[in-house]
Amino acid sequence: MDINQLDLKKLKYLVTVAQELNFSRAAERLNIAQPPLSQQIKKIEESFNIQLFERSTRQVKLTPQGERIVQQAGRVLEAHSELMLYIRAQSDVDNAPLRLGAIGLAIDVLIAPRMMAFRQLRPNDVIHLEEGTTQQLLAKCHNKLIDAAVIRLHEMNLPEEHLYLLKREPYVLAVPKSWSEFGDHVCLSQLKDKPYIGYPRELHPELYDEIYAVFDSVGVTPKLVQKVRTKSATLALVANQIGCAIVPKSLSSKYQQDIHFASIEQALPTVDYYFYCQDKRLHPGMADLIKLLKS
Repeated sequence: MDINQLDLKKLKYLVTVAQELNFSRAAERLNIAQPPLSQQIKKIEESFNIQLFERSTRQVKLTPQGERIVQQAGRVLEAHSELMLYIRAQSDVDNAPLRLGAIGLAIDVLIAPRMMAFRQLRPNDVIHLEEGTTQQLLAKCHNKLIDAAVIRLHEMNLPEEHLYLLKREPYVLAVPKSWSEFGDHVCLSQLKDKPYIGYPRELHPELYDEIYAVFDSVGVTPKLVQKVRTKSATLALVANQIGCAIVPKSLSSKYQQDIHFASIEQALPTVDYYFYCQDKRLHPGMADLIKLLKS
């Protein structure tokens, strides 16, 4: 089979069977009979000489190769869906959605509080908002899958003309309220032997290294008890007395009943939020959105 013959319909068959792991239920969802669906999947496997599913009288499950192929097929279907939404919107340029990506922290701190003002300013505009990491969102911008992104940067290696600084804030220390020995100002040396909640280094390698260098300067090696990827998960763990964490100051309004927030004596890097877009003319509401986010 020529790869071009693996059309969207067959990809949908493949993904639906993978989701259901049952040919009868998948056929019902697809509104087709079960035998033709089984034949189509078998034909794909034979044409490419790949076994996608392991079948028995009791169950259907994906093979390791099948898992990888289904994952890619799902991405193709998702991209196609996004493309169709955008094409339909382009029939009326003024109603084209502004496809905005944002890291979770920026949605909480910057975007959500300003959405009402944006709606009042541009009542006919629609924003398609999606969450991701800085790296994921930059890749989507470069592949034209989104128009712009609100991201965090530490070391910048992007063209300055594509970046708009929105907010800069310090880090604070978040500790469980039960840790009564911590006042409003703390030295990181006080964290010696205290359980610490951090994040995987690969998320922000340079920032990670700088923060750990500050710990090292006061003779402390953080006693890591948990790694998490989101600030909401971090705060939830602190609130439940799992450990302490370094978080952006804007989050200090959350969990105030269970968390004590303190300023840090040592000089840490700041938390810098940027709006990234390669061309502000991609959407008529882009400039207004940037102004609101900077306000």
